[in-house]
Amino acid sequence: MPGWVHFIHNHLGVKVPVKGCVDATDHMPPMRKHQVSITWLTKYFRDHYESHPLTEESPEDEKERYARVYLIGMIGGVFFSNKSSNLLSCEWLRIIFSSWEEMGEYSWASACLAMIYHNLCNASLKAVREVGGAMFIVQFWAWEHMPWIAPVQRPDRDWPIDHPLRGEAYGTRWLGHTTCDNLVQHKLDEYRRRFERLWEGEVTS
Repeated sequence: MPGWVHFIHNHLGVKVPVKGCVDATDHMPPMRKHQVSITWLTKYFRDHYESHPLTEESPEDEKERYARVYLIGMIGGVFFSNKSSNLLSCEWLRIIFSSWEEMGEYSWASACLAMIYHNLCNASLKAVREVGGAMFIVQFWAWEHMPWIAPVQRPDRDWPIDHPLRGEAYGTRWLGHTTCDNLVQHKLDEYRRRFERLWEGEVTS
């Protein structure tokens, strides 16, 4: 662990405490084995920004540090999150702190999809009760292909009929007020019956 603490300090200028410090948000230490707390790290930079905000005159290396922290939050907390959605494996830091050109060569979409498949596979095991990964992508996919489980968008008087974000479909359209009145609330048996009808071809998307 001290090696990763030194690695983070060299790249972000932050010395992550490993003993005698617990994050106030999730009551976990900032470093846990070979993982770093995203909550602690982003809070550190948020607090630092309030007292030392970035400006156009700020050094480039300081701007870059904030950009790297943003990537840590996106990678570890959104697209490649584990079940905690907070702890990031330090192995990711080798990629995050590589050159921007090198990071641009990775197939991030493919990696994210592979991560989703991996987590869904693990979630199918009987003993597993939680799932990691970008599950919001799975949710958007389900809304598209099984619209009867999706929220229904309420008419918004401020949007004209031909507004590009008005109507049903893609997750990016869920910007207005929505209602879930049409959904079955916490009734697993009813969902199972609907899925059975879907497989039998009685429910079409």
